[in-house]
Amino acid sequence: MFRLLSTVALLGGFASVYGQQAKDFVEPCGHTAVIEHLEKKYPGFKNSYDRRYIETIKKGQGIQKRKKQIRDTTYFYDSVFTVPVVFHILYNNSYENVEDSLIFNQVEVLNEDFRKMNADTVNIRQIFKPRAGDAKIKFVLAEKDPNGNPTNGINRVPTTVASWGSNGVNNNMKYTARGGVDAWDPRKYINVWICDLTLNGQDRVLGFAYPPFGHPFWQSNVFVSDPEQGVVIHYKCIGRNNRRANTSVLLASNKGRVATHEFGHYFGLRHIWADDQFSANRCLLDDYIEDTPLQGTGSNFTCQKTRNTCVEANDAPDMVENYMDYSTHECQTMFTKGQTDVMYDALRTFRRDIIATAEVEVTTRVFDTVIYDQVLIFPRPSESVIVVELTKEVLESTVNFSVYNSLGQKVIKEQELTSNETYFDSRKLSPGHYVGVLKNNNQEIKKTVRFIID
Repeated sequence: MFRLLSTVALLGGFASVYGQQAKDFVEPCGHTAVIEHLEKKYPGFKNSYDRRYIETIKKGQGIQKRKKQIRDTTYFYDSVFTVPVVFHILYNNSYENVEDSLIFNQVEVLNEDFRKMNADTVNIRQIFKPRAGDAKIKFVLAEKDPNGNPTNGINRVPTTVASWGSNGVNNNMKYTARGGVDAWDPRKYINVWICDLTLNGQDRVLGFAYPPFGHPFWQSNVFVSDPEQGVVIHYKCIGRNNRRANTSVLLASNKGRVATHEFGHYFGLRHIWADDQFSANRCLLDDYIEDTPLQGTGSNFTCQKTRNTCVEANDAPDMVENYMDYSTHECQTMFTKGQTDVMYDALRTFRRDIIATAEVEVTTRVFDTVIYDQVLIFPRPSESVIVVELTKEVLESTVNFSVYNSLGQKVIKEQELTSNETYFDSRKLSPGHYVGVLKNNNQEIKKTVRFIID
């Protein structure tokens, strides 16, 4: 019923697209139109943005690790950054004046998704589970307005403007003089404008956001304080289970993840397919993030886990679970570790003034006091056990162990290993030849050892 048009099509054919598809076009995200708008506003923006983006990704292929090892217990130290958010609700009628409960549950969704606390991570395919990441970013509703007065972080503003939809990027909602509302200091708040983004009565763009950027016109080591910084969300898509989501496309986007997607852009992420889905060589461009598979097109409000739009070395299917795809919200469940590193770095580098608090979060994993310098698998007949010894480096990743007999039958089921030395009961194994197999969560074999039980 609906035809998804890539944001790439916005780059020069925005008006013609709308003219040709007045009733069946829905664009989940206007990110590419935003980039084009910035290019016109600041010539040279796109090339500089690409260069800075790639530099961020390459910082140690990835971002510098934030881990320290102490004695025989590994301690992981991470700062969890809390940032305040203000929601500006622009309404022309009472139907657009969305209820507080949607704002509250939207903040819940953002915190669950960014901290990898969403219950539906169980739906991530096994191949991608080890790649899911925690961004270490927490969102709270602002408690004080720019004048120091108490607030609940919800700013309701009536407007005479019936719709903010357009054939390009419309930032009028961000200015009081144009019928909208001025941003609260973007160095201290994430501004979210909730408004009607329909065009001629039809749902079009569901949201858009401005990325952080060290443009030459700004100093690269300071926050981008442009008053247009922030996130814009269609009022029908804010929050989880919004009753205004009353079409098939909107119902597929009704778990609050339009905001998750747009906040991803706000913190520097691109679409997983690199916004090239209608180019001739769409599999040649990438989002530059190592742990997202090469993808040619957005998922067009579907959840097809058999999709594989680009074939590459060590090929993996399209990551339809990713928040930066165009899959259904029911399907979206994760950012990758590479993506969370990019967002964390963007917050610390370009948006650091917005951080309200930084809490040190400590997690531990206890290891044996014996130092293991090899991965060994061997039987110990005197105790009727099979011994698996792992180094600390191997143990820090998830590995599973299983045993097969000479006929290729699995006689000891896969079990995750959580200590440097693990024992498996061999009393039920008949005398003969066996193979012990170590695999990671991607089912990649890390080591096989043949041994004899006599």
